[in-house]
Amino acid sequence: MVIPRPTGVRPDRRCGRATIRSRSKRGRGGGGLYSSVATYLQSEVARSLFAPRSDVRVFAAAASLTEIAGWMAHDSGRDVDARSHFVGAYRLALAAGSAALAANMCASMSHLADQLGCAQDALRIADAGLERVGQAGGVARVEARLHAMRAKAFAQGADRDACLDELAHAERALGGTDDDEHAGWAAHFDGGSLAAEAATALHRLGDLAEAQRQARRVLDLRRGDRVRALAFGRLTLASILLDAGHMDEAAALGQLVAETAPTLSSARVRSGLGELALSIRAHPRTAGTTAFLAAMAGLDAGATPEVISVWPV
Repeated sequence: MVIPRPTGVRPDRRCGRATIRSRSKRGRGGGGLYSSVATYLQSEVARSLFAPRSDVRVFAAAASLTEIAGWMAHDSGRDVDARSHFVGAYRLALAAGSAALAANMCASMSHLADQLGCAQDALRIADAGLERVGQAGGVARVEARLHAMRAKAFAQGADRDACLDELAHAERALGGTDDDEHAGWAAHFDGGSLAAEAATALHRLGDLAEAQRQARRVLDLRRGDRVRALAFGRLTLASILLDAGHMDEAAALGQLVAETAPTLSSARVRSGLGELALSIRAHPRTAGTTAFLAAMAGLDAGATPEVISVWPV
């Protein structure tokens, strides 16, 4: 049985993975698509799950689409909804009997927990994901992503050695060859993704030089059509540069993001811009920071609400 898809959404060659993920991640954010995808999940996908001829493939496809909805909700600043989607995707992956899918959903839940400042939750969920990885083959990208989540959690606790060890594990996993058909359902994770996570982790540890190097690598790898990823990369680098005392360069990067923000359906980008502007306002004004703050004057900075809830792992 094949789950019907929203009009205009074409599955690619990898087991029905929809191009809506690429439209969200590579394009202009998930906010513009979230409502239609959520409605589709509640109607067509839910109905397919209970159809007489439903099988594990339907549950696997539903898990993947539900995870995508979670990322769209997260990008829209709706973290309560994002958590619900990720939890639902995890349970659907279990129903599909797929350890690989369940591990991937753990990586998404760990990311959200980390974003909310819940380091212990993020670490525990990533650990559960790695246990699932041990039950499945062909999941190198998922394994790398889970180690990156652990690295960020350890960085929140200022455990430098553990953080660097996890980043090394992630790099080795990403450079391996154990990545077969399961990868068709996994969230995209490549060298640029790892560099972004490493920059965040190293920034938390106070290693500004290496964090800056990783953040610049993200910018080098995210040129072209990855507008949203490039915006996040610039915001990460700007935050690092600001802490290193390079205010004008940080402001210039912020201004570049502010110029593209109106074209992005991403509350997280706007929230990041708002945080950068707040930090810059605490410093003496320069020509560069004045120009950035002027660009921010007419921009509505989004906010990401916190979630206090119980995770399924």
